[in-house]
Amino acid sequence: MNVEKGSKRKQCILNAVLAALSEADYSQFTIEDIAARAGVGKSTIYRWWKHKSDLVFEAFKLHTESVFELDFEQSLEHNLVQQLCKLAVALNHPVGRALLVVMAEHREAAGLFFQEYLLPRRVQTRKLIQCAIERGEVRADYPFELMLDTLYGPIHYQIIFFNRMPDDAYIHNLVRLVIAPAQRHALLEE
Repeated sequence: MNVEKGSKRKQCILNAVLAALSEADYSQFTIEDIAARAGVGKSTIYRWWKHKSDLVFEAFKLHTESVFELDFEQSLEHNLVQQLCKLAVALNHPVGRALLVVMAEHREAAGLFFQEYLLPRRVQTRKLIQCAIERGEVRADYPFELMLDTLYGPIHYQIIFFNRMPDDAYIHNLVRLVIAPAQRHALLEE
């Protein structure tokens, strides 16, 4: 099979995943259904993905591929608010909710998701933090790794446990609360 045809098939399969998850939750999601929707055999799916959790991961990446871009010209606070708002929307989408289930049920998939998806974004955020330090927005000795965990955790918590998407006001208040100590100290140093 040529590369272009394979790429089109993969795209068709991932679109079928998105469609299936918009109609039913992860527990009802089957490879058979995806194969039928995509017009391919199960063996074609298994050629590229070992498990249905892998399909969810790939579909989430497809769904969010251009969503989480940072704007290095804007402040750290602005970028964090934008990222968390976009994350809340992405995780509240059916494929995002399925991804949360996959990560809870499959430790290996969660590790893969962290390595291939979250870690590269965290590296970009660290670069953004470094720019903010250089601009004097925040102090250099603030525990930024802990800050990132403190920011992202409540978004997951709201969606998983309260079954609601955090609104813009919640996210703005969360970012201000978590970043304020680093900003206050930076202002005192000037």
